[in-house]
Amino acid sequence: MTKKTRWKILACVLVVLLLGWVLLNPPGRLGICTFGLTTYGCIPHPVSDIQVRCDGRTRSVEKTHDLKLEHVQWLLDPIPTVLIISTGWDGVTNTEQKIRDLKDCEVRILKTGEAVKEYNHLKKQGEKIAIHVHSTC
Repeated sequence: MTKKTRWKILACVLVVLLLGWVLLNPPGRLGICTFGLTTYGCIPHPVSDIQVRCDGRTRSVEKTHDLKLEHVQWLLDPIPTVLIISTGWDGVTNTEQKIRDLKDCEVRILKTGEAVKEYNHLKKQGEKIAIHVHSTC
């Protein structure tokens, strides 16, 4: 096998892997999400929690097991129709009552696996949705 042929094969393999990654992690959606890793729009966010506003902006945030309104305030500008709070894979994050009592949007508090599915489902329907994803616990 010539050196040129090996480069062509390698290029094809890389293209297939890249296409596979994009299919598993579509732009504007949560993709591969496992304990300690959340992927949004093809970009992996290891270890940290992630927030996605309804306008599509994202940020990584420090992990906390006591989620307070000040931690999610950034998600409320612009105001989403639905705010999803992911409480971790085992649901151990405590959500402050002030978040639960928000009047301007519907708040859904779910374990991470359910939250990711709900986010993608509502996003596909065109809802203005924001999410705080706790990627561990």
